[in-house]
Amino acid sequence: MRRRIFTISLGAATALLLGVFIILLWKGPWWADGSQFGRGLTPGEGAVVTGFRTTIVAFGAGILAAGSLAYTHLNHKQSRESFLKSQENFTEQAELTRESLLQSERNATQQAEISREGQVTERYVSAIRLIASENTTEQLGGIYSLERIMRDSAKDHNTVVEVLAAFIRQHAKQNPEGENSSDPIQAALDVLARRPKREEPFEIDLRRIVLYGCTISHADLQSVNLYKAILTDVVFQECDLSFSDISHATLLRCRFSRCTLKRAEIDYATVTESSFLAGKAHELSAVNTNFTRCRFATIDLDHAYFESTSFHQSTFKRSNLESADFGDACLHRTNFSPQSNPPLNSLLGAHIFRSTVLPRVFHGNREIEARILKVEEGWDDARHSHSEHS
Repeated sequence: MRRRIFTISLGAATALLLGVFIILLWKGPWWADGSQFGRGLTPGEGAVVTGFRTTIVAFGAGILAAGSLAYTHLNHKQSRESFLKSQENFTEQAELTRESLLQSERNATQQAEISREGQVTERYVSAIRLIASENTTEQLGGIYSLERIMRDSAKDHNTVVEVLAAFIRQHAKQNPEGENSSDPIQAALDVLARRPKREEPFEIDLRRIVLYGCTISHADLQSVNLYKAILTDVVFQECDLSFSDISHATLLRCRFSRCTLKRAEIDYATVTESSFLAGKAHELSAVNTNFTRCRFATIDLDHAYFESTSFHQSTFKRSNLESADFGDACLHRTNFSPQSNPPLNSLLGAHIFRSTVLPRVFHGNREIEARILKVEEGWDDARHSHSEHS
């Protein structure tokens, strides 16, 4: 409306100016200097009239040019304002559209998540029913279903790990025949071994489990709890058992090959005919543990703690024993290869015998000889005292 009023006003002003311009061209010379003109114009008077009219035309042309420029500027300004307004409207509309699309996407994602959660829940319930079955095939199906859920849903990772650990604890019991553990138990161990690497705010609880003839390979078993576990013919291949608790456990013919046992605890355990091969066991703790006919080969036992531990008929071959503590340990018929390096001060605090095979560097050492003599005298006295009481 304002634009229309402006256009009408501008047209009226233009018509008025045009009328004034025509009148000035016609009557202007006479109004300005008419008293000097006669009835007929002389050449001089004609020149004056022509000059006046030329001036009026030039003046009119200037006004017309100024008006055109003003009109063009005003029109450009209005066009620019209109463009900016359109741009603002477009931006606002685009923002509204974007918000609408984002909201739609959020709604779709939420619906998809709800649907996925429902599917995962159904799969989880189905898997639990399967592993609760007495049928071996159904148990295996349930275990592998849980593995799929664990891989697909990081949210359910910890729950699945705890369920599998509980399944192993429930089913890994002693059997009179000493047969190998069942296929479902081995499958559950395999699933735990190859589970995705994610943060787990708990230890894997395998306390008091009984395993026969199982193999666990490339497993992350940091902080695993094997308290009072009974393991027979179990093989750990390239497993990480750092900070694990294997205290009060019974290990028979087990093998730890290329395993990491950093700060693991094997305290008060009974370990028989087992091997620890090519691994790393920094600060391993084995206090009051009985190692019988065990083999330690190419294993790093730096700062290991063997206080009051027995190594009867056990061997250390090419093992790093630097800073290992054998305080009050019993080394009866223990064999240290030339490449092993038990600390002298630690050996002087241990129970060493003539049957103890020490590295050549200690041959002829007076302190070692004195320690052997003292230990064997005490050993003879203890046996004599025991015989008298018997």
